[in-house]
Amino acid sequence: MQRAPRTPESGQRWLVFLRNHREAIAAMDFFSLPTVTFNVLYVFFIIGHNRRRILHFNVTRHPTSVWIVQQLREAFSYEPATRFLILDHDAKYGTEVPAAIRSMNMTTVRTAVGCPWQNGVAERWSAVAAASC
Repeated sequence: MQRAPRTPESGQRWLVFLRNHREAIAAMDFFSLPTVTFNVLYVFFIIGHNRRRILHFNVTRHPTSVWIVQQLREAFSYEPATRFLILDHDAKYGTEVPAAIRSMNMTTVRTAVGCPWQNGVAERWSAVAAASC
């Protein structure tokens, strides 16, 4: 199967979107932390794009979509200043997480599969945070 040629306009449109809506964008993601007893903890975080500030984080051993929805409620308990929430295609989100995001009057922006550069702010922060622990 041949790959479709990548047009430079698609990457350019994404960068223009990120620059134009920086104040209204947040991104959410997970990273894993191994413990001393060889267990794995999952760190969930939401980071704002305008100041690259962590808006919310929490840690769990077993992330589920119900737990993620609760974290979103805690992070955006009042009227959110965020209009767009960037997330990847993780199976943990299920159908409940996008529905909860829509109910909070935010727009879900999914990154393309296998393109971590589209969620670069969250990916860079998770790499630095995981390395420093």
